[in-house]
Amino acid sequence: MDYQYSIKDVIDITSITKRTLHYYDEIGLLSPKKDSRNYRIYSQQDLVKLQKILLLKALDFNIKAIAKLLEANEDHLITSMRAQLNVLDDKIKKLHQTKRAIHQYVNGVPIIEIEELNEHVTHQYQKEAQIKYGNSNVYQTFTTRNTHDIFSETQIKNDLDAIFEEFRHVIDQPIESECVHYVVTKWKNYMNTLAYFDDEVLCGIANTYHHDVRFQNYFKKFDAPDLTCFISNAVNYHLNQT
Repeated sequence: MDYQYSIKDVIDITSITKRTLHYYDEIGLLSPKKDSRNYRIYSQQDLVKLQKILLLKALDFNIKAIAKLLEANEDHLITSMRAQLNVLDDKIKKLHQTKRAIHQYVNGVPIIEIEELNEHVTHQYQKEAQIKYGNSNVYQTFTTRNTHDIFSETQIKNDLDAIFEEFRHVIDQPIESECVHYVVTKWKNYMNTLAYFDDEVLCGIANTYHHDVRFQNYFKKFDAPDLTCFISNAVNYHLNQT
């Protein structure tokens, strides 16, 4: 008679959790017999099957695929393993990209300038913009003419950096002054080379620079803690005068 393992034995051997074993039983992936007290008892064959499940899980197969592979012949298993190699190669590549992005971030590069991290932020911005401006001509024009995030384009980023630097140079001037008005107008004109933005949307963008925490690291490089507040106030003051 084959040795029978209790659920505690299986947990000790494999380090799997009791909850996982119950789940595998519930979905029919690994259903051991039960003794007279209705306790699960695992045979040697069950243990071998579990080890195969854990191996396939470690190779990143999902439960549905694992269930099929448990019933597959050797040729089909090898074919599936070859295909899984490509999946794992892609994941390894993405992990290397994520590692590189994290190195950039901890070394002071703002998230908004890191392509790997900014992809998710950009998608969220697009969703936010669609909710705010989705039915307006502004949003439709912007998505048609400028599908890439503006901070991922080196030339655009450099141009905006130069304009933000001009804002920094006039930060101590009265907000109603002509020199501040000049920089606001310059920023407005540049933004409208990317797409047509009416003054209301431009004010909203300027407010976002100040209130959205995702821009904080980006503006740190200008070494002016009040810069975003100044830009927001300046843009709203001058564009609301027109």
